[in-house]
Amino acid sequence: MHNGQLFPLLDRAAKNWPSDVAIVRGNSSFTFLQLKIAAETLASKLVAAGIRSGYKVGLLCPNGPEYVIGSFALFLINGLVVPIFPGLKKSEVTELAGEMGLDGYCYSPQYESQVPESEYHSLMTAAVGGQLRFHIRLACEPGRSETEREKLVNLGAPLLRFTSGTTSLSKGVIIPQASMIEYTKRFISVYSIQKGDCILNLLSMAHIFYQITTGLMQGVKIAVEEATHIDAIIEMIREYGVTHIEAAPTFYSMLLAYEKVSPDDFREIRHLTSCGAALPDNVAAAFRERFGREIVQRYGLTETGPVLVNLSEEVSQRGSLGTAAPGCEIRLDNQTASASADFGEIIVRCPGLFAGYYRPWMAQETLLKDGWFHTGDLARRDRDGYYWIVGRTKTVINVGAVKVFPDEIEDLLLTHPAIEEAVVFGAPDPRFGEAPHAKVKLLSGSNCTQRELLRYANKNLSLFKALRRIEFVDAIPKTVTGKTKRYEGTLRRG
Repeated sequence: MHNGQLFPLLDRAAKNWPSDVAIVRGNSSFTFLQLKIAAETLASKLVAAGIRSGYKVGLLCPNGPEYVIGSFALFLINGLVVPIFPGLKKSEVTELAGEMGLDGYCYSPQYESQVPESEYHSLMTAAVGGQLRFHIRLACEPGRSETEREKLVNLGAPLLRFTSGTTSLSKGVIIPQASMIEYTKRFISVYSIQKGDCILNLLSMAHIFYQITTGLMQGVKIAVEEATHIDAIIEMIREYGVTHIEAAPTFYSMLLAYEKVSPDDFREIRHLTSCGAALPDNVAAAFRERFGREIVQRYGLTETGPVLVNLSEEVSQRGSLGTAAPGCEIRLDNQTASASADFGEIIVRCPGLFAGYYRPWMAQETLLKDGWFHTGDLARRDRDGYYWIVGRTKTVINVGAVKVFPDEIEDLLLTHPAIEEAVVFGAPDPRFGEAPHAKVKLLSGSNCTQRELLRYANKNLSLFKALRRIEFVDAIPKTVTGKTKRYEGTLRRG
C-alpha cells in the first residue's frame, strides 16, 4: 500500500475517495484529489526552482492545507522537510537555518518577514489549489555535500524535526518515512479510527504529523483551527460531527472559561485527548464536573512517536500516562539494584524509532542499548500496569543526596487558588548543595505574598523537599510545543 513511503498514502486516498473532504479550515476545504493535485503542482515548482532529492527545505506554513501540501510536495521529490514553527523569530529561524545547513525554504507569503534574506535567492511564487500561494527560495550555495544528502535519503528521512528542548538544547531528530507510517498505524489502532470519523486537530502539524497521515490512510476528515478561536471550534464540532479532539492542555483551560458551550457538544466525541505537556489535575477535574467527560492523555517523544496511552475515563487513573500502545515495549530502568522495579527511567523498544540525531550526527546504533531508547523521563508503574510520570532525569534536584522531583512540588503549588503557573528547579544551597526554588505566575487580579505561598507549600513538604524561595514572574518560559522550558539560564544550567 505504501512501501515505507508517504506520498503513496495521498495517491491512494485520491483514488479511493477523490471527492471526499480531506481537510477543512474555516471556509477553506480540500478533497483528497485536490490535495494530491496541489502537492504535485508544488513539487514541480520546487524542482524548477532547483530543489533536489536530499535537499533540506525549511517548511514554514500555518496549520492546515498549506502544511499538508508543502510536506507531500517535498515527500514526492525526496526532499527533506525541516519544520519551522511559525512562532519563531527571524533571528531564531536564521540560527536554525545555519545549524541545519538549509538548502532552501518553502513558505506561506505571510511569513516573508521571518525568512532570512541573505544567502538565499527569492526565486519563485507558486500558485496551487486556487488562492493558496507558496514562496520558494534556494540557497545561493546549497549547504552540504552530495554524500550527506545521499546518506539522509538512504535513511528514508522525510523529516528533520527539532525536539522541544525543555531541559537542554534542541536536537535535530531524523524521522524516516517508514517510522511515520508506524506512528500512524499505532495511532489508528489505539483510537480505532475509521472511515466516517472526523479529527479536530488543534496541535501544531510542525510538531505532530501523524493525525494527517491517519486521515489519508483511513479516508478521515481533518478539521483544523487555531486553538484560541473557541467560537469557530465549537461551530466545527457541531457542523462536522467531530469524533476526536487533539489539543494541548491550554485549550481545555480556555474551554472552561467559555460560556456558550454545553455537555451536549461533547456527547458524540469518543476521545478528548491532551498531549504535548502535562494536563493540570485541577483543569481535568473542573472539565469533568462541568462537561461530564474525562480528558484522556498520550505520551510519546519526537524520537518514538506515541508509546503510552491512557484512554481511561476513571478518575482514579487521571493524570496517568496509561499503558503501552500496541507493538511497544516499555520498561523502567533503575540503576540501583535494591530499588523497586516499579520505579525508574522510561525506556522504549518498538518499531519506528528515529534514525538518529543530526547536528551533531549521531547514528541510532550509538544511541540505543539493545534496541532500547532511554527517554530521560522518570516514572512509576502501579499494580494495574499504568505508568505515572515523576520527573526528568535532568531536572531531579539533589538535596543532600536525596532526590527531589520538581513535578511533585509544582502540582502542589497549582492547588493554590491564586497560582496560574509554576515551575520548580534546583538552585545552589550552602547546607544541602542544592535546594528547590520556584517561579510562579499568579492569576490576574490575585493578591498573594511569597511568604504566604512558601507557608502553604512547605506545610505539606518534608525538610528536603521544602521550597527555599519563590519568585513572582509575568510569564513562565515555554517551548514551541507549550512545555515548560528549563534551560538557557532561565532556571539553571546543566
